Amino acid sequence: MERKNIFGEGVIYSSDDLGEKIYATSGACMSVWSDFLSFANCYPERMVMDPSIADSIVVLGCQVTDLAILNDLELAKRLHETYGKEIYMGGCIAQRFDIPLPDYIRRLDVVRVIGHELEDLTLVNYEKPFWVPDFEDTKEDLKQGNLFRNYYPLKIGAGCHGKCKYCTIRHTRGETYFTVPEEQIDEFLSHENVVLISDSPTVSQIKAWCQIAHTCGKEISIRNVEPQNLNQCREELLSLSEEGLLKIVHSPVQSFDPEVLKIMNRNVEETEKCVQLMQELRKRGVLIATNIIIDYEFDGKNYPNYEKDRLEKEFDYYSWNPYFDGNWDLDKAQVRFKKYIGENPNR
Repeated sequence: MERKNIFGEGVIYSSDDLGEKIYATSGACMSVWSDFLSFANCYPERMVMDPSIADSIVVLGCQVTDLAILNDLELAKRLHETYGKEIYMGGCIAQRFDIPLPDYIRRLDVVRVIGHELEDLTLVNYEKPFWVPDFEDTKEDLKQGNLFRNYYPLKIGAGCHGKCKYCTIRHTRGETYFTVPEEQIDEFLSHENVVLISDSPTVSQIKAWCQIAHTCGKEISIRNVEPQNLNQCREELLSLSEEGLLKIVHSPVQSFDPEVLKIMNRNVEETEKCVQLMQELRKRGVLIATNIIIDYEFDGKNYPNYEKDRLEKEFDYYSWNPYFDGNWDLDKAQVRFKKYIGENPNR
């Protein structure tokens, strides 16, 4: 079908075009991965673990940085050259019509079955994090690249209405939706190490899930909560932490620098309050995690923003992304990849 958005226009395919046997792998975030997992678990008979017998190969791609885009394009190229099949590129890259794709890659629309339980997490391969060159699968929650990797992703929504200057999620994640917490209690109780998954969990969702965790007496974790939303749930989060039922809280503060936060179009006061709240939670035994953006650029000025000592002192886990201005340039991406990561494992 034809699709038009702020990035341009082009042809995008649906799950009906994938054939009977599908091999899928994800280099994207847990939100994108769990989206496709809901489809895979709804139609497990269509999923195969061996790409050589698949009718189509799906690569779920990320466009949060040019490093991620480059990695996913290299992954798609390797799979195409190895198995000689066309690749369907899903995830956020698919919606970026300004990023040219090779002839063997077709753009795949957002694929999800809202509310479907994820009984088998192995139906969609989860790529190793490319930004951790020596990554090894482990059960250690705080090992780099491993945060929530072994957790059950309870999908509670998708999309974000925020307007941070560096982000395009609101344009790439398909139709926004939010599930009803009370309708997912059985799913919550059926799995261990549950983490709430959405591009931006809402205040009402967080409060509702804190109440459900309290009522059920079951531990829960929360991922990717914007600072202002976390602050509005202060009372519920502190109360749940006192009960020992809040395991990990992740909120992307992105920067400690008030000047940078203002440039990013993020709220300085709310960010500072969020950091303070997470310190209070940490004192109560909650593991806290965040994301930051390094080397932010604006009006010809660079803001390194890598307060490593503070991050290691105040957070149990953190990850970083080098600033990406959104303009795709293959040559520039290759240079930056070597600078920040080293050699690409998919090349």
